[in-house]
Amino acid sequence: MNFNLEDLEGPIMRILTAPGVDLSTISAKGVRQKLLEDTALGLTARGLKERRTEVDAMISSIYEGVSRQAQTDESKRKREEETEQGTEQEDQEEATEERDDQDDDAEEQDAEASEEDDIKPPTKKKKGAAKSVEEADAELARKLASELNSRSRRGTSNGASATPKKRKTKKSAALVDSDAEDDGEDEEKPKKKRSGGARGGFAKEYILSESLSVIVGVDKLSRPQVVKRLWEYIRGHELQNPSNRREIMCDDNMRAVFGTEKVDMFRMNKVLGRHLHAQ
Repeated sequence: MNFNLEDLEGPIMRILTAPGVDLSTISAKGVRQKLLEDTALGLTARGLKERRTEVDAMISSIYEGVSRQAQTDESKRKREEETEQGTEQEDQEEATEERDDQDDDAEEQDAEASEEDDIKPPTKKKKGAAKSVEEADAELARKLASELNSRSRRGTSNGASATPKKRKTKKSAALVDSDAEDDGEDEEKPKKKRSGGARGGFAKEYILSESLSVIVGVDKLSRPQVVKRLWEYIRGHELQNPSNRREIMCDDNMRAVFGTEKVDMFRMNKVLGRHLHAQ
């Protein structure tokens, strides 16, 4: 039975592009078999066999076109997936950067709060422009030492005023003499208390660790003076991070004290306590 070869172009295309067809395994024989199964075409095995060469050539031509289109579609799909994955990755990176920025802002706020707690002098009035950390530490030491001495003097004054009240009571001569001796002892006690206050508090000297002594240049020093000399060392060696002045970049001597490559200036005082030893 004769048939028009061009009439097979559409059916062959449908066979090769049908869902589930594997172009890597399908053969011309398989396509011919499906053509015979399509009763609407009215083909016979004998007719296909007689024109097998022509049919196979058409199948091969259509197969090449379908295969190229499939490869193009697959490449396009992969590019779209890569683009989509790249977009998702960028979104994730942006989200991560945003979280990091929020964490940095939170740390910066904590650092500012810590700065106010650690170095702000206990005063109700604002005097002039903002002081440097070095001046704030020195002023804090002076004010607290003055407050301790002031309390010591008030205690002495109260003790002295209490003694005359006792002398208002009528006493014998022997008792008066005894009270006088006691008064003399009472007057000496506040003097000892005042002299003790001068050596304590912020004026108290500590034995410094060997690594800290290398930086400040001495073996014994009060805490405010340690802070002062430490900042002189930091500024003298330009160890502050230019992009973040709150951050100290440690050299070899600083690493020996703080055990890190960099340290937050507001937490530096907490670490110093490990290097100050009572005499």
